[in-house]
Amino acid sequence: MNKKNLRASGVILFFTLIWMISGYFAQTEPEEYIAPATKEVVLVNNSIAVDYRLPVTIKAESQAFSKVDVRSQTSEKVVKVDFAEGDYAKKNDVICKLDSGQREANFKKSKIDYDSSIELKKKGLISESALVTAETVFESARIELERTEIKAPFDGFVENLAKQGQLLQNGQSCASIISLTPLKIVGNVSEMMVAKIKPGLDAEINFISGEKYNTEVSFISSAADTRTRTFKVEAELENTDLNIKDGLTGELIIYTEPVKAHFIPTSAFLLGDQGNVALATVLNDVVQIMDVQILIDTVQGAWITGIPDETNVIIGGQGFVKDGDEVISKYR
Repeated sequence: MNKKNLRASGVILFFTLIWMISGYFAQTEPEEYIAPATKEVVLVNNSIAVDYRLPVTIKAESQAFSKVDVRSQTSEKVVKVDFAEGDYAKKNDVICKLDSGQREANFKKSKIDYDSSIELKKKGLISESALVTAETVFESARIELERTEIKAPFDGFVENLAKQGQLLQNGQSCASIISLTPLKIVGNVSEMMVAKIKPGLDAEINFISGEKYNTEVSFISSAADTRTRTFKVEAELENTDLNIKDGLTGELIIYTEPVKAHFIPTSAFLLGDQGNVALATVLNDVVQIMDVQILIDTVQGAWITGIPDETNVIIGGQGFVKDGDEVISKYR
């Protein structure tokens, strides 16, 4: 190789080395690629609260408004029974007539003596004490005679009748009288719900036999049952046709006072950090996670409180956003 070629090769090698060295010192860190931010698209429903009356359902049964045993106040034989089992008696009807024995004669004699004493007192022929004595004897005889007629204390059905010819001892029952109008509907409400129940609230009773009637709460106990920790609740039902019997079972549905509530589909709910139930809402396209209180849960959704009366609730895509995220809202 001649000198001319060697000189040319050296020049090329020199410039190549200079280019490589300059490239090495000119290296810079590659720029990090930052993807452009994208907003999540969510499906939103504008929910407006309405007045909602929470239905509280309890097991209940019908009970006679009054149910008493009418008892003898003397010891005598039954000489007449004017009713049969299941008959309807009016107040003061004689159920059992007892043997009056000497009582009727005593009553007649004491009345004559009392009437005579009144006339003698007017003429000044007897003292005031003698008149009082005659009156006392007469009243005692009248009471004794009245005790031979055992009467119904109120309108009602007659059951458990004594038999004609039966000897009734003092205090023994002649019959049971059952009043079915009005009728009491009795149940027990839990201590969790008792604060929501008060007299006057609308209610309905659905008997197991299929009959349904509207009523209202008439009584709520102030003390819990020591065994069940429940509170007695009563409603009254005008049983004018007397078709509803004592002891029928069913469900008493009590409607609480109205509150502003939203109906939210089941799929929209979230589980909060503390295990609480929450909803994702949108205000000015910014997500807000709000805790809510469920009033009642159904298959289709739940009635809830805890959010403003008008709220944009995310019902689709809420699982992909968090509090404070900006989103693109698509309204249903």
